[in-house]
Amino acid sequence: MKRKLLPAIVTLLVVVVGLATGSRLLRAADKEDKAPAVVTLQGTVVDMHCYVTHGIHDADHTACANACIARGLPAGFLAADGTLYVLFGDKPQSVKETVKDMADVPATLRGTPVVRGGVKGIQIESIQKAATPAAK
Repeated sequence: MKRKLLPAIVTLLVVVVGLATGSRLLRAADKEDKAPAVVTLQGTVVDMHCYVTHGIHDADHTACANACIARGLPAGFLAADGTLYVLFGDKPQSVKETVKDMADVPATLRGTPVVRGGVKGIQIESIQKAATPAAK
């Protein structure tokens, strides 16, 4: 009886190991194919505290928002479509120098969006104040 079961058990183990190895290789290939896409967004830099707790992000609030971000409060980017992103640099440091004096004014952001646990963030590649239209 044991001799009849041994080939079946060995065959089963080979199949299981083969399936596990194959699925890992496929997942690795999927990760390589799905490199994060760089996007360009229009919107405004916001200080996360005032925007999330009070919805404030207008020209009357610019000085306050810039001061809060300069003190190290988290900065976000409110995209034109209403999506809010937490801003991150390429290193684990504050982005306050990167977005200095840019709060609550139109801006163009280029970066890589990420989502973790429902929180949307974007790693900044570049950000600049949007060009203002010429006065007529």
